[in-house]
Amino acid sequence: MAEPEIALVFSPEEWVEELHRYFADHGGARVRQIVMDPALALDEEFDTLVVSHRWPALTRPFVDTLHDRRRTLLGVFDPLEPAGAQHLTELGVDRVIAADASMSEFLAALVDLAPIGAVEPASASDADLAALFDEPWPVDGARRGRAVLVAVGGPSGSGATEIAVHLGAATSDRGMSVVVVDADEFVPSVGPRLGLPIEPNIRTAVDAVEYGMGSLPAALARYGRRFEVLAGIPNVAAWSQVRPGEVVDVVGELCKAFDVVIVNVSHGIEDLTVGSRGRFGVTRAILAEADDIVGVGAGNPVGIVRLLGWVADVRQLGGDAPVRLVVNRAPTEPFKRGEIDDEICRTYPPASLTFVPFDRRVEQAGWNCELVGRGAFARAIDTLADVVFGSGRARSRSLATFARRRGA
Repeated sequence: MAEPEIALVFSPEEWVEELHRYFADHGGARVRQIVMDPALALDEEFDTLVVSHRWPALTRPFVDTLHDRRRTLLGVFDPLEPAGAQHLTELGVDRVIAADASMSEFLAALVDLAPIGAVEPASASDADLAALFDEPWPVDGARRGRAVLVAVGGPSGSGATEIAVHLGAATSDRGMSVVVVDADEFVPSVGPRLGLPIEPNIRTAVDAVEYGMGSLPAALARYGRRFEVLAGIPNVAAWSQVRPGEVVDVVGELCKAFDVVIVNVSHGIEDLTVGSRGRFGVTRAILAEADDIVGVGAGNPVGIVRLLGWVADVRQLGGDAPVRLVVNRAPTEPFKRGEIDDEICRTYPPASLTFVPFDRRVEQAGWNCELVGRGAFARAIDTLADVVFGSGRARSRSLATFARRRGA
């Protein structure tokens, strides 16, 4: 009987190196590929993919796509993390094995899995890939022909996520189709804030757009009847396996289907090179593409200093998008607001400045995974929506312009 041909997903876990070395020294199975990118798992010929439960690219669409190509998956979990076995089973892998299993047990599992199907050709046609995600978009109303891309961010603890989700709701109330994307690489929290599941998420969307695995609409979750949400990747370390360009491509596809795309970005920018893949690379890429940038800062002296520092970093990225500032949990006293207004306008005059007052109902709404109802907070968000999407404001660049900037 021919030796099973396998692909090993790269991981720092000890079992990966031990398995590779064992088969190289003793035979029994042939390692054809060490996989770091999911695209390699689709392009290479093999019988079985051996993958850790910790691999961020392991999603249900990815598993289904491999099964469609008559390949099998052996999922490996850490015995100290029994939930990993359940996770693998729920994703639909063909067999689950503990990381501390003997090499003979690994080999027996691979032999059992390999005969299930012959290996398919190395890659599918473009038509096959397109068919995987060629589905109607779950949005209401006719397309306007243009999309507005709004990036919402600010220093840590400023409440940018709260502003982003409520801006999405206020925009939806104006009759526009909206999707809120959580691209915060440090603390993605849009999904938990709204009581939505952590999967599917941006990783699922990247699989659909870049590799044709599953559909982009299936990666979205709807919050009530108001707007769609693309959740962030809950494992912060997993963001390093997502290229900024991939996320921008996902956003570009969303811009074809929605009137407004609101992206909640990280508080950090750090490396100011737009093309850099380092920490916060996704945030830099989104800020560079945005039609509007909304910076959120806390309404106190420290919060304003941090906000102005954030604005300085954003402006070093270049770009011509207007920067609109929001002072969240702002004081109500006219004197204090005047001081804040003077300091901001003296340092970095914004395209607009909106004061959002402290509202006790915001915290309660967060506990209930609800949006804040009528009141001072909601009125301030309506004012912000009027500023960003007011009828007198020129609409954003066309989709063709977006495509040109992406090099399409």
